[in-house]
Amino acid sequence: MTDLVLDEVLEKAATGRVLEIYEDIKQTLRTTQVNFLFRSLAVHESYFAAAWEALRPNASIIYFERCADSLRMRMTPPMPEDVPDFEEELEEECDYTEEQISEINQILDVYNYINPKNLILVDALRGSLGGIKIGGVAPGFDEDLESLPRGAFPGMAAPELVQPVEAAGEVGALFERIQKETGFGGVPSVWRALARYPEMMSRAWDLVHEERQKKGFDITVSLSQGAAGAAAQEFPHLVELGREKVLALGCSEGEIDLIQKKLDHFIRLIPQTNVSILLMKAAIAGEGKVRRKPFE
Repeated sequence: MTDLVLDEVLEKAATGRVLEIYEDIKQTLRTTQVNFLFRSLAVHESYFAAAWEALRPNASIIYFERCADSLRMRMTPPMPEDVPDFEEELEEECDYTEEQISEINQILDVYNYINPKNLILVDALRGSLGGIKIGGVAPGFDEDLESLPRGAFPGMAAPELVQPVEAAGEVGALFERIQKETGFGGVPSVWRALARYPEMMSRAWDLVHEERQKKGFDITVSLSQGAAGAAAQEFPHLVELGREKVLALGCSEGEIDLIQKKLDHFIRLIPQTNVSILLMKAAIAGEGKVRRKPFE
């Protein structure tokens, strides 16, 4: 397990400028929740505000949505030879209702929608911090610069998260297992949302843990990271937030080093998590639903 602790500002604890940015993030990224990446960066308020200001012009245009859609397809891993049928198991063995199965599907769709976006954005921040030119590339289509609609899609769930410090019993043990077996510095939001369904969560982690050992999983993650980095470098609008500029914001060298470690960590965490989500989607909804864009 990493010694990096991904501290965060929870949405319910956000105030002032952070709260305002959280609301704009949700509206711009068309989702119902501020994800782990931004909650952790918000601990560094000056950097967080500058980062969102730098990302927002690209995050709000059609080019970005198109790149995220393409990346989501790349995140689909090779499926196991015999994909389990979680829907049947949960209904027959755990008395889950159709409504509960639907709620699980909605949770997976929320994070499958937003994770490709977050991976491209964190790649842009890490590249810029490391001195790589991010953006300033003329788009291939005129419509790429058009603005996206704002706000979450109709019917998009707003999952309630179980916080690790509050988790006990089976859920607490699963959280510890996830962190230990992945080396993540925190529990990804999708697992916190699924914690309301421990029987599903347990089955899902057993499946994911097994598939993580396979070469196809690692290859899919690596290809996703490469595609996200390429999409970020080809942003139409420049993202200029190098080390000198961050120092000028009042961040110390030590704080910048910590921010860099967080960005590197999320570049690993996000694609691994979304590849896992697509495995879960196959098991709960069938392989035919895996490649469909959520909220079309």
